[in-house]
Amino acid sequence: MTTTKPAAPAAAAAAAAGAGAGASSAKALKYCADLQGPVQTAMSAEPRAPVHRVEWRKVMNGDPVEINPSIGSGYKVMSVSEWSARWKRNDDFPTCLAEDCGSSDTREHYFTQTWCRGKRVWASESLCMACHSFSWRSYRDPDFKTPEQYEKELWEGLAASPVGRS
Repeated sequence: MTTTKPAAPAAAAAAAAGAGAGASSAKALKYCADLQGPVQTAMSAEPRAPVHRVEWRKVMNGDPVEINPSIGSGYKVMSVSEWSARWKRNDDFPTCLAEDCGSSDTREHYFTQTWCRGKRVWASESLCMACHSFSWRSYRDPDFKTPEQYEKELWEGLAASPVGRS
């Protein structure tokens, strides 16, 4: 796993430049803007995200894969292109992380984000259609806390304070 310096992606910078033209004075928050720490990156031949791991092995072995229920039913032997046809490109991070590739023909198959009190955690994984590698990117604000962690610290602080004790 490698770490990259926090930087606004090109699409985020372009969106920020165009945001001033809107009628709304409220600035929309974007998951990849104003990062306070490094983005963790990794490249792999298989998906790191738990979703699609089994299907990926089946596609690569030439085994039948379940057809997306929105377009049919049953199983079918599919190519990588056919299997990933419904995935979209992440315009914030379009390039493949493989050293010898760098293609912009990627499809994001996994994205998750959590926001809590203005702090965020997110992860994204994309499949490169040129080299069939998976590019993983994740980020966590340094002071991010889940609601459970925040509440626990709050109650521990209240219990430890001498106020209200006789």
